[in-house]
Amino acid sequence: MSIFLIHIFLISSVLTLKIKFNTNRYNNIVIFGDSYSDTGNTYKLTNHIWPTVPPYYQGRFSNGPNWVDRLNIKQKFNYAYGSATTDNNFIQGHTLLNTIVVPGIRQQVQMYLNHTDTNTITHNRTLHIIWASGNDFVFDHTLTPIQIIHSLMNSIKDLLAVGAKHFLIFNQIPVQTLPYINRFQQPILFTLLTILTNNILFENLNTIQKSYPTSSIQIFDIYSLLTKIIANQSKIKFSNTIDRCWKQFNTTTVIELCQDPTKYVFLDNFHLTTNVHRLIADAIESFLSFKYS
Repeated sequence: MSIFLIHIFLISSVLTLKIKFNTNRYNNIVIFGDSYSDTGNTYKLTNHIWPTVPPYYQGRFSNGPNWVDRLNIKQKFNYAYGSATTDNNFIQGHTLLNTIVVPGIRQQVQMYLNHTDTNTITHNRTLHIIWASGNDFVFDHTLTPIQIIHSLMNSIKDLLAVGAKHFLIFNQIPVQTLPYINRFQQPILFTLLTILTNNILFENLNTIQKSYPTSSIQIFDIYSLLTKIIANQSKIKFSNTIDRCWKQFNTTTVIELCQDPTKYVFLDNFHLTTNVHRLIADAIESFLSFKYS
């Protein structure tokens, strides 16, 4: 299958299944993830040391509120930690500043289950969102997409085992566009790896969906959304879609701040500006309200 066909296949999988979602259906949204979704958990874990505040915003890995902050839903329970991998028993995630171990996605799920009486959860009114953006590969470049996706599936299976019914799973961002990746000058390689990972994710989720026909497991196509944003096809336009806004000397010191972050897609080597997070939140809300396209 060609790259183009794989990409279209992923997009169509989201669009054709969107009708199952409605924000009015959920009393609770539970989030598992890494720095793209962290609203201060890692900041608290490191005694307010990492990420550095300021210039980072209130423990977020952005210059303002992230997509979770902006999601207009009252009952949000966020277990995401910056630098999280899919599972610490597979690849251990830790802070870049002082190597404090952070809970992986699977450990976050266990924290949620330990903190919650599963007998009292209204499964039909609870949505579980998972965004694992690729830290497994950051910590171990030898891993294959199949290994990483299989590790991620364990967290979904853990939730299904206690009766979870509704899932929204993010696919991989276009990592070939990250400032950190740009320096390797291998865009075709990283594009292929990302699309392969997303295709494997779709196939695995489709298999699980068939095994749990009464559950709803959907993909949020962040790959296509960010590709559209970078191509300046969104409602907010950015004059710089390639470079990072902040130049970091190390993990504790930002030595150069751009004058206007609103013009940038990327805040640093890996993370997104708050305006991009706004677009992500808007797209998720539209998706949940039957309007995502």
